Amino acid sequence: MALEEADRECGADAVRLAAVARRVRKRRLSPSLRVGLIFAAILASFIISRLFLVDFALVDGRSMLPGLGSGDVVLVFKAAYGLRNPAGGYLLLWGRPRHRDIVAAVRPDSGALVVKRVWIEGGQASGSAEVPPAPTREDSLFLLLGDNKYESVDSRAFGPVPMSNILGRAFLLPLP
Repeated sequence: MALEEADRECGADAVRLAAVARRVRKRRLSPSLRVGLIFAAILASFIISRLFLVDFALVDGRSMLPGLGSGDVVLVFKAAYGLRNPAGGYLLLWGRPRHRDIVAAVRPDSGALVVKRVWIEGGQASGSAEVPPAPTREDSLFLLLGDNKYESVDSRAFGPVPMSNILGRAFLLPLP
């Protein structure tokens, strides 16, 4: 009799286990939904990286010759100096451009994107001497100059650029 009761309890447990397994199978995602979720995750990571980490810029004009020519594509590392706010400015600022860094910035007068070299008064052109550190603040002003001073529209024309307008450090992408 005890053996029969044990068999019935095991049978009832097996029925409950089978019902749970059916519910779990119903909760599995279909392959098309899985592909959609993977695509959405990739798209979200791409958008977040473009907003906060990296972006691309196109050099326009001859102001950065001989290093960068018109039509060159540069990679802008937005997180080089801080975490940028997509609406403009910085949410968190942890660095500042150094003397002779190439940066992408927004012109204060027209809002156009420019790729220029940072010039800090007191810095040496050879780059051997470090410029004394200045306070890292969003309202710091920087001179942005082109390498080709005869054909460059830079801070000599539009004035100093606040740190909030500097998008990030620019690197040349070697494209064929």
